[in-house]
Amino acid sequence: MQSSTLLHLLEGMSVYRRNRLRKFLQSPYHNQREDVVTLFEYICLHLDGDWSFLSKEAAFRAVYPGRVFDEQQMRYLMSFLLKAIEQFLAAEQLDGHEVWAQRLLLNAYRESAGPKSFQKALRRARQLQEKAERSELFYHENFAIEREEYLFRAGRKRDAPSQLPRLNAALDEAFFISRLKQSCLLSAHQAVFREEEEGSGLLPLLLAFLEGSDHLENPLLAAYYYYLKAVKAPEEVAWYQALKELILPEALPPGERRPLFLLAINYGIRQFNEGQEGYLQELFELYRTGLGEGLLLPEGRLSRFAFKNITAIALRLRQFEWTEHFIGAFQQYLPPRHRENYVHFCLSKLRFEQGGLGQAMERLRQVEYEDLFLNIDAKVMLMKIYYELQEYDALDSFLRSFERFIRRHKELTYHRENYLNVIYFTRKLLEVNPFDKGARAALRHEVEGVAALTERRWLLERV
Repeated sequence: MQSSTLLHLLEGMSVYRRNRLRKFLQSPYHNQREDVVTLFEYICLHLDGDWSFLSKEAAFRAVYPGRVFDEQQMRYLMSFLLKAIEQFLAAEQLDGHEVWAQRLLLNAYRESAGPKSFQKALRRARQLQEKAERSELFYHENFAIEREEYLFRAGRKRDAPSQLPRLNAALDEAFFISRLKQSCLLSAHQAVFREEEEGSGLLPLLLAFLEGSDHLENPLLAAYYYYLKAVKAPEEVAWYQALKELILPEALPPGERRPLFLLAINYGIRQFNEGQEGYLQELFELYRTGLGEGLLLPEGRLSRFAFKNITAIALRLRQFEWTEHFIGAFQQYLPPRHRENYVHFCLSKLRFEQGGLGQAMERLRQVEYEDLFLNIDAKVMLMKIYYELQEYDALDSFLRSFERFIRRHKELTYHRENYLNVIYFTRKLLEVNPFDKGARAALRHEVEGVAALTERRWLLERV
């Protein structure tokens, strides 16, 4: 049960949304099974605490006291609750999108009501659409409303084809935005994990078509376009600056600013990891803006990966006091299941940078390594601690096992090269004669000349 979709779906919900779900489940119109409500309440009682209480057997005893555990019955009950939650989520989506609901009404009126009812619903749909945020969904709804009107007119008026150019223009805009956005997300994923690159096909043609076109006057479309251009030509800083100008002011709706903010951060991290040290301050400012404006806190939750990255970047900038405040103030927004792990890890990094090697080591011992990058970052810190404590034999053995670990994870892309470089130069530190100025100078020159090396500063200080 602890690994079920049901639990992870509820875990990701805010308290506000769980309360709305409670009302939904208590309504006889949506749910007539009391055991479903009882299971929901039992899960909520333990969801943010000890998951050992969330076994199928324990939940069954709470829902059906006195009955012998029945595996199949428990599966049915979990399935009933999951289905009810899915219906709730669908209803929430509809309730939160007036234009969407009105467009569905248009479809119903077109098929079963008279022209007067349809025209009234169409006017209402256009009024709602005019007030709606210019998000990706807006442009698809725009096309859908135009299409409903065209289908309505096609069966009643001869001039229906005259609407086709407007319908096609609406479709083009919706398609361009979605296609660029999808390519941006794929590009960000390729930066972390080894995937087939989108180097041929439609995207190059689309980018060439959009270059210099009036379509770039649409700020949402332009933002995704600039990100892709920045990724393809990182040496041309103008593309990144153009993206920043669009995502920093209120030019875009919050729902679209967030993914673009994350893309800009992803781009900055990639550039920094490839040796562009100047992006470190950029990333720090982006993260601070994202926290201040709530862009990094959807539904009151902060990603554990963002929490770790923010800590790492602030520490590289020697922002110790700010980091201490950040960990204390924002740990409450971490998913409860991962909170303790990531707080221990980030405090370990802070204590290490402050010189408290013993405290750092003690914190590291309390971390459980479920995430690949958390595991790797912990290994890098442990490597540094061994070096600082002059435990060179232990470090030499550790570096061999660390290298095997990195080579085994072939799904890593530029991260793999970076960590292998870190291991290589740490081993060089162990081998170099500390009294040989020429050897140390040669090692310094070699460290400075490698592009992918996130621990460059630490290595240069030790050289």
